[in-house]
Amino acid sequence: MRISPVTETAGGSSAAVRRRRTRRRPHLASRQRTHLFTRLRTRLRTLPIVLAALLVAAGCVSCVSWNDSSDATDSHGSGASCPPVPGVTADEVRLGLLFPNTGNAASLFDPFRAGVDARLGVANAAGGVQGRSIEYSWRDDESQPSVNETAARMLVDQHQVFGIVESTTAASGSAEFLHSRGIPVTGTSLEASWTTFDNMFSYSNMIADGASVSTWGDFVAERGGTTALIAASSFSAASGAFGEELAASLEAAGVRVVGTLDATGPIDFADVGAQVRDSGVDTLVGAVTGAAFGQVVLGARGAGANLRVILSPSGYDQSLLDVFGRVLSGVYIFVDYQPFELDTPGHRAFLDAMTRYAPYLQPPNRQAALSGWISTDMFLRGLAEAGRCPTRERFIEELRAVRDYAADGLLPAPIDFTDSFGQLGRCYTFLQVAPDASRFDVLRPAPRCGRLEH
Repeated sequence: MRISPVTETAGGSSAAVRRRRTRRRPHLASRQRTHLFTRLRTRLRTLPIVLAALLVAAGCVSCVSWNDSSDATDSHGSGASCPPVPGVTADEVRLGLLFPNTGNAASLFDPFRAGVDARLGVANAAGGVQGRSIEYSWRDDESQPSVNETAARMLVDQHQVFGIVESTTAASGSAEFLHSRGIPVTGTSLEASWTTFDNMFSYSNMIADGASVSTWGDFVAERGGTTALIAASSFSAASGAFGEELAASLEAAGVRVVGTLDATGPIDFADVGAQVRDSGVDTLVGAVTGAAFGQVVLGARGAGANLRVILSPSGYDQSLLDVFGRVLSGVYIFVDYQPFELDTPGHRAFLDAMTRYAPYLQPPNRQAALSGWISTDMFLRGLAEAGRCPTRERFIEELRAVRDYAADGLLPAPIDFTDSFGQLGRCYTFLQVAPDASRFDVLRPAPRCGRLEH
């Protein structure tokens, strides 16, 4: 693990490579200190450390039946009289579920399926969509782009699914194939492909080629940050890309980024802590998972690094507070949905559905489960908009035309799937770990919205 210095262009900006984004239409992670390190290592054995970069964020949605929506009817008649379409019968629509059940990203995405089960449980109990139940076939992409492509081909060609619900850091593997076949995809946007192909729908884009947002940098600058170090994983393309976006946002706000710290595990606490301390920065920003970033923070604080701001997009998880305790005190986290602390009706609906249809996940208030819930709801919305005789093409056209997707009020702002295509999300809610590390406190205003940086 070594710090890579940030080189600068003639204009003095960070070294993030700006690539042109193209739109393609469909057809689309002293003795007292030694004792602390040893104790934390022991506790960390029970917590898998995922090297993929991201957070997965999500929201909650209104739990209604789409059977008789006035927005989603057409003149094609009943399902029984519809022309044949892959994955659609008179009484069922079959979707494909694609996520890493194994590999280095598995533990990060494992709760995703529970959220899918909960949302489909509610929908099917209410009569499905246009009288059809929604079922799924699933495949494991093993956290690898090549396997992701193979799995997607199997779902489309062998299982004849109508569309895909997906959450992974390997979606780039199948993105070109799914676009070429006009397959609708909903899920979590963790790679630039989600902002390139408009057959792919997400409620929030955190990574896009050649762009960043001011929200993160402005937040750090407001709290007195002046120099920063980015913690990223050399084994994850998504981590590297997100690290570049964070660096660009910081630089635009006047926070100088001095380099990137390789936070690929296994992490040597003493070594990584010395690197943070010796860099002289007052700000540490993560582009890795909460478990990996927690270890970096442990090392930095154990080495006596004088940090004013510690910020991460991941780590909004009570289990991390249970493991790291006061090591994480004062750390800032940002999410792209309304956090559970707000206890909205949407949160309560989600938690109730999890109890009924996915009781195997405990506790149920997990980021990835929420992501599965909302990703599935987007799919249901697309089916409803496509009418009684849905086709893949019509699903994509109609869902892309939706301009007010609010996820039952749990998103920072309603989504316009037309105008927001290809753009990063600008609005985030920031939280801070309490002094005793027992909870997360929401910071006001919530959410905070910045501007796009190009």
